Amino acid sequence: MTLKTSGVIALALAAGAAALVGALQPDPQNQSNPQGKNQPDAKPDVRELIQPAFVPPTPKPVPNLPVVKKTELEDGLIVEDMKIGEGYEVKPGGAVVAHYHGTLKSTPEKAFDSSFERGEPIAFPLSGVIMGWQKGVPGMKVGGIRRLTIPSKLGYGERGAGADIPPNSDLVFVIELVDALQIEDVKAGEGEAVDGPCVAVTAYTIKDKDGKEIEKATSDKPYIWIPGEFQPIQFGLEGMKVGGKRRLTVPKEMNMTPPQLMSTRPQEVPITIDVELLVVRNLQPKR
Repeated sequence: MTLKTSGVIALALAAGAAALVGALQPDPQNQSNPQGKNQPDAKPDVRELIQPAFVPPTPKPVPNLPVVKKTELEDGLIVEDMKIGEGYEVKPGGAVVAHYHGTLKSTPEKAFDSSFERGEPIAFPLSGVIMGWQKGVPGMKVGGIRRLTIPSKLGYGERGAGADIPPNSDLVFVIELVDALQIEDVKAGEGEAVDGPCVAVTAYTIKDKDGKEIEKATSDKPYIWIPGEFQPIQFGLEGMKVGGKRRLTVPKEMNMTPPQLMSTRPQEVPITIDVELLVVRNLQPKR
């Protein structure tokens, strides 16, 4: 649902904004004393209180550490661990918060995309990225740093990707795993399994870091998930079978709700979700 401002409200907002701007203009009677010193009616300058100054993220250097473990898979994917993490281990089909630095294998000095340079990691499900990541990231532990050398068939293949990634390009990614969606199977289901994009019907309970219940959907009034919703529950359903129950521990970077859902739960804070899969309809099964 998209909220639109009516013409009347828009005019009222414009008038209010004009009044606010006028109120913030310097008093001409105080021009000879711009600081308002010794003036009993001097008003504080509140302009700086309206909008805090934006502080851009600080770029982070790309890790360049000695390789401690190297594995070459049959499909040509090369996995090199520069640092073994000590946190949660990512499972296939999971979701992660990661820094990355991507280059063509032929031009390693030039990045086509880098979250390190932007200074902010990103959160995403592995099901939404290239196959080289889907195969190369599982097994990493939070805190780990890994380099993937990805053959073009596991990257963008013959089509390439825009001007920066020509067709048939081998890719190199340095990945730092900042956090991950933690998935714990509480009860194994016996029905159909989630296999890629799907429509899923679930019951769930969301709790904050202190264990306080903040959102709930029951089996009598379940929630229907559709593809494309950027929701942590969807990230944790892959491989789950109908009748099964899982507990998801969600990093703060993944706790985001699309505006159209208008959720009242706190955003961008860690949460725990207990989810039960009631019904699933797979749209593009891979198996």
